[in-house]
Amino acid sequence: MYIGKEPYKLKNYNKFVLFGIIFTFILGTLLHFVYGWSGSNVIAGIFSPVNESVWEHLKLLYFPMSLWLLLGYSKFGKNNCNYLLSAIIGFLCGAVSIPLLFYLYTFFTQKSILVVDIIIFIIGICISFLVMAFIYKNYAFRCKFVKLILIWELIFVLFVIFTIFPPDFFLFKS
Repeated sequence: MYIGKEPYKLKNYNKFVLFGIIFTFILGTLLHFVYGWSGSNVIAGIFSPVNESVWEHLKLLYFPMSLWLLLGYSKFGKNNCNYLLSAIIGFLCGAVSIPLLFYLYTFFTQKSILVVDIIIFIIGICISFLVMAFIYKNYAFRCKFVKLILIWELIFVLFVIFTIFPPDFFLFKS
């Protein structure tokens, strides 16, 4: 169901999504090094990978995307639960695609290849933002904004908990 947004807003939204992909890639790449640059600061470890596990590298998508969405909230999200719902679904699609693609190719190669890892990161970012844009532009949902904020915060809490107490599971292995 098309929700009938004004064409100029959709055009601006397309630019917002494109710049969000670029922003997330650049900031995510920089975040990869923040924990080391900080001298293993605990606070830096909440927002950036503390080891080479796939789980920790999902922070490179989540935190830059969160910041970008916060920047666009006043223009696209105010009084529109589609904005946050589409962002959550988009993030989850990207967050699932990254480990899926990583473990799929390393199953065959038996090793991690940096160039392929970077390409997978870019693919995950693109999937996140493109799914988000598709849902935002094409569907209208009735949802409780507070519940959506709680889901986004729950994801944040999981990053904190699993950084401090990583489960004994392959996704959390460095």
